[in-house]
Amino acid sequence: MRPIKMTLALVAAMAAVYAGAQDEDAKEETQEASQEEAQGEVKEASGESVKPAPSFTALPFCRLVEPPVDVKKPQGDWEPAIEGKFYPLGTSYRAGQGGKLILSLGTHSTATIENGASFGTRAQPVGEQSRTLLLGSGLLTLQLAENLPEGALFVSAPGFTVKNPAGESRISYELTPNGDRAKVRCVTGALGISGRHFDIPAMHAANEVVVTSEHDYLVTVLEGTSGDYSVILDQGRHASVEVDENGLMKEVVNDDKLDWKLSPKTRVVITRAVPAIGSRMSVHTMAFDAAGERQSDRVFCEGRSEINSGELVHKVAGNDEMAKQAAAAETTEAAAETTEDAPAESSDTSDSSDTSEE
Repeated sequence: MRPIKMTLALVAAMAAVYAGAQDEDAKEETQEASQEEAQGEVKEASGESVKPAPSFTALPFCRLVEPPVDVKKPQGDWEPAIEGKFYPLGTSYRAGQGGKLILSLGTHSTATIENGASFGTRAQPVGEQSRTLLLGSGLLTLQLAENLPEGALFVSAPGFTVKNPAGESRISYELTPNGDRAKVRCVTGALGISGRHFDIPAMHAANEVVVTSEHDYLVTVLEGTSGDYSVILDQGRHASVEVDENGLMKEVVNDDKLDWKLSPKTRVVITRAVPAIGSRMSVHTMAFDAAGERQSDRVFCEGRSEINSGELVHKVAGNDEMAKQAAAAETTEAAAETTEDAPAESSDTSDSSDTSEE
């Protein structure tokens, strides 16, 4: 009996020691976690990089479905959308007349279509943090968090891409007899737009632009309709000769850019031509002011510094002061010529008077 009691006492003592060790481990883990959290807060306060939380859920789900709304999963057929259901990336969505869909992309991010509009999500590897929406037709309304990190979301359309939208934005897309016509409006927050040979770094609240693409996207027209913002136009390349630190001359090739301000009634026209031989396009860019006057004009070949017309419009935007100075100089010259002619006339008059006296 005594050996059994001794054994039980020994087991109980060992269990107590083990439990104490577990408690100590738990305390250490809790302390380590607290220290990590504190270090994370210190890093955030000091501005050091901290791995951000995902901006979007792994799969989007239908938050609201008002039929008729259909979905088409990858390698599937169109079927009615189900409210509250998650759908894989690569799914297409469309709302019939009278239908409405609110697709949740994340905690504070939704995409809404209704009345014949459509869009899709791009298929991508599991774990990729960014998202790309494929613009279909009709109006797409985005309600996004204001603090989305750069590169979190893109909206891809034929001819251009909306980048880094944050806040509320509305993007409409339609086919017209003159080509594809898209209207991009930033309601709140900010967004940017990039396309071949042009880039709009940032549009803010109440800014709007109309993008028209014609002839297999060889012609792009940007029209300002609301607000003022910059569009950066490609202007080809140019080569210059510089002297390096060893006193040797070398050729340096630089990319030319034009920073043009788009405002209501101003336009940018970009035309492209595909060569019969080779793959480098010839490009013609023009910028027009609100009165319809051409303020910039340049022709160049992609990637070829030796084929560049340079600025073809002598008076470009921003040179109004130079134009005023030139006009003032012409007026001064004209006045000087008049002054020089005046003495000659008086001399002739005196001569004639002398002749008459004789």
